[in-house]
Amino acid sequence: MKVTNAKTSDRSKEVENNPDEPKKISEKAHIQAEKDIAKDPDLTNKPDPAADLDEGELARLEGEK
Repeated sequence: MKVTNAKTSDRSKEVENNPDEPKKISEKAHIQAEKDIAKDPDLTNKPDPAADLDEGELARLEGEK
């Protein structure tokens, strides 16, 4: 027996009736991922002025701008 709630069922119908819906969802997810990456200091290439970087690391990061 498959159990679904009304919200899930309605959403499934939207996707079935609109073939562009998965593309829109994918685009929204991509935009959100870019925002999240920009906020994550481990994934950005901007050196933190307070970080303890040696000269080689600092030169490499500054060269990537």
